[in-house]
Amino acid sequence: MTAKKLHIKRAVRHPVLDDNDTLELKVGVNVIVGELNVGKTKWLQMIDFILGDVGKPEEAFDQELADKYDRGTLTLDVDGEEISVERRWKESGSKTKIFVNDEGMTPKQFSEFILGKLGIPLINVPRGNPYADRTWPELSWREMFRHMYKQERFWSDFAQQQFDVVRSACILHFLNVASNLYPKEYGDLVAKTKEKERLEAQKDVFVRVMQDVAVDVLAQPEMAVAVTPESIAESRQRHSIRLAEIDDARTKALETFDRRAIATDPSFEAAKQHLESLHQELNRVENERNNTSRRHSELAEYAKTLEAELGRFARAKAGGSVLADLKVTHCPACDQELPDRSQTSDRCPVCGQIQVTFPDDVSGGNRRIEFEEQQVSEELDELRKLIKELEQALLAFDVQISDIKQRIDAEKRSISAAQALSVRAMPPEIALLDHEAGRITAELRQLDRIERALGSRQDMNTKIAALEEEIATLDAEIKRLIPTVDFEEVGDLLSDRMNDYLNLVNADSLSRWKTGRVSVKLRRDTFNLYLDGQPWTIRAGGTANYIIQIAYHYALFSLSKDGRYNYPGFLIIDFPPHFQKAGDLRDSENYLLKPFVDLCAKKEMAGAQAIIAGRAFDNLQGANIIHL
Repeated sequence: MTAKKLHIKRAVRHPVLDDNDTLELKVGVNVIVGELNVGKTKWLQMIDFILGDVGKPEEAFDQELADKYDRGTLTLDVDGEEISVERRWKESGSKTKIFVNDEGMTPKQFSEFILGKLGIPLINVPRGNPYADRTWPELSWREMFRHMYKQERFWSDFAQQQFDVVRSACILHFLNVASNLYPKEYGDLVAKTKEKERLEAQKDVFVRVMQDVAVDVLAQPEMAVAVTPESIAESRQRHSIRLAEIDDARTKALETFDRRAIATDPSFEAAKQHLESLHQELNRVENERNNTSRRHSELAEYAKTLEAELGRFARAKAGGSVLADLKVTHCPACDQELPDRSQTSDRCPVCGQIQVTFPDDVSGGNRRIEFEEQQVSEELDELRKLIKELEQALLAFDVQISDIKQRIDAEKRSISAAQALSVRAMPPEIALLDHEAGRITAELRQLDRIERALGSRQDMNTKIAALEEEIATLDAEIKRLIPTVDFEEVGDLLSDRMNDYLNLVNADSLSRWKTGRVSVKLRRDTFNLYLDGQPWTIRAGGTANYIIQIAYHYALFSLSKDGRYNYPGFLIIDFPPHFQKAGDLRDSENYLLKPFVDLCAKKEMAGAQAIIAGRAFDNLQGANIIHL
């Protein structure tokens, strides 16, 4: 995927009182010329602000212009699609918003929108240590725009005040290789690695604390040094054997005590047997009541069905009486009106034959309904009697159950009183055995908790193993992607394009550039530029410093003609005021811009735009000259 080309068709400043200020721009090279302090830089600063600057308007240009104008508008063209971008710094609630076709956006939303329109993929780039405890920010439109807008105040370095890793990421993204260097899998790999390290640290602390506490609290001979699953199993087995021994000893002691108690008080055993018989009787009566209650519910539901049936019979009879007087006026076969044959009431009006009538009934249908109604009524009466009998039986069961429960409570009180007296004579070894059993049970519960804690350790191990597997998969995928990035090749491409510019500068005068050939070393985190093997900041001074930076922007700008890179064919250069102080030289520095004019004249660069502001570029052939 390659970037679409962007250019500005029109820039408009809207003053509070006067008419609008308009800057008409064209594709290709636009040169804004004028003396000092005529407003060249202010125009470019306003364009920069409208294109997503997150600062305040009075900081972006100055307080005077921020007061004079209340908004600024750009008409953009992205491969033929016209887009309006506006900033409204005096409108309430709109100072930080960017309006795209009248829709307000945050700077982040605008960044994603404009990069999407240009076809530049979104990538996330770490700043500093990629494994640090923070998220990877998106490589935003504003970070990339630093390489498209050379500000008047920043002529000492490339994209000044930008982190090295971000600057390299921008250049690599323009060269269409950053998506391989910073794939989504790389971010996932870092996240998984951090999660694995967190779990490992958590596990180490957890296991250390658990071991120290468990050894001290449990004090088991099987785990004098460390707690292990095997030591827990051995300790539990020893405790289980001892509990079985205690239970046997306790049972024997109680049997001996019971035999003595029966011998001294036979009524105690009889009372226990009587209590058991009462419980059995209670269960029997409750079961019978439940069966009766279930039968009562079934019959009640059936009674409701019969009552509904009687209602339907009544409605049928009422309908029959209404329809009985209806006469047949048309033949059912041919639908013709019937002649009047009703000389006598005993003949049918359709066929004329004699009818058989029943003096006491409306119709045979009514007789059948009344017969069925009588049958259902009799059945319902019998059912209601049976339901009433069941209700009385339920009441009787309730009385019987209450009586049995009272007898059980009385028997329990008698037995409790007898037990209270017998406890005083309970053998002392029973209390000792119970105390020891309670202690062992508590230790077994502690062993269960420690075992669950060891299970948590195993859960952590499982999660760590799963993360390691995911990390290995992601690492293999990243290794598959990253070798496709040939840093030497992309560095040479940038070097060649910069040297192309320097060749063009020297085309008609070999003395213009004598500072050496450009070579670029580009890596994931660094961008270094050399002139004949030496750092460019050492070799290039004065005008050479400016020329090498213009060559850098020419190199990026020229990527647009290849159709396979992510540079959108847009450039702004604002020359510093001291670059050409002599007003009488005027067009003597046009050789710096002529390569841009020739480049934009190529058909592959159709739709690209360069906006350049300075004092010494009059009469530049092929450029749109704008005088301020």
